[in-house]
Amino acid sequence: MGLKWLPNTVTILRCVLAIWVGFLILEFGRQLDAGRATGSWVFLPFAAFVFVAATDWLDGALARGLDAVSPLGARLDPIADKLLTGACLLTLAHLDSWTWTVSIPALTIVGRDLLMTAIRESMGNPRGLKVTRAAKWKTAVALVAIGACLLGMAISALALDTERFSAAWIGTRAVLMAGLVGIWVAAIMSVMTAADYVSALRQQD
Repeated sequence: MGLKWLPNTVTILRCVLAIWVGFLILEFGRQLDAGRATGSWVFLPFAAFVFVAATDWLDGALARGLDAVSPLGARLDPIADKLLTGACLLTLAHLDSWTWTVSIPALTIVGRDLLMTAIRESMGNPRGLKVTRAAKWKTAVALVAIGACLLGMAISALALDTERFSAAWIGTRAVLMAGLVGIWVAAIMSVMTAADYVSALRQQD
């Protein structure tokens, strides 16, 4: 058997760590509200997110390198990705008091992921509903956007005293705004890929 168990173990670990990242984001919000979000600590949620997201590449590389690609791994991998994006998006929406600018794309992405995962699993993960290249791009865009938001939040927290709408104020928030735009792009891609899945499902009938 060797180390063939390792790739799936990494994937399962990513599922668990996704909840940890969500907790760190919530803790960042609490520290920010209390005026204690200072120093390098503010970058912890971003660093943790990057670490956990990187395991998506790691488990795939291990599976190929160890010749341990398995049906279980193929099913767990997208679920782990959805747990990470979902935990981050929902906590970001919570920190933003569920304003429409964050909550609408967040709920769109999470709702689509829950629906498609439920359909895929209830049908026994049929070949016609395998994860598509467009869906993988959607996940990649969402992960990059979330990372940008977390990085932008950390930078902005260190510049709270900057004069509003000054060049420095805009500069510190540029990364955060880019991340927010990316989340909206990922939400649009979510709807488009969901339509592709529905079309594939109809062709199977």
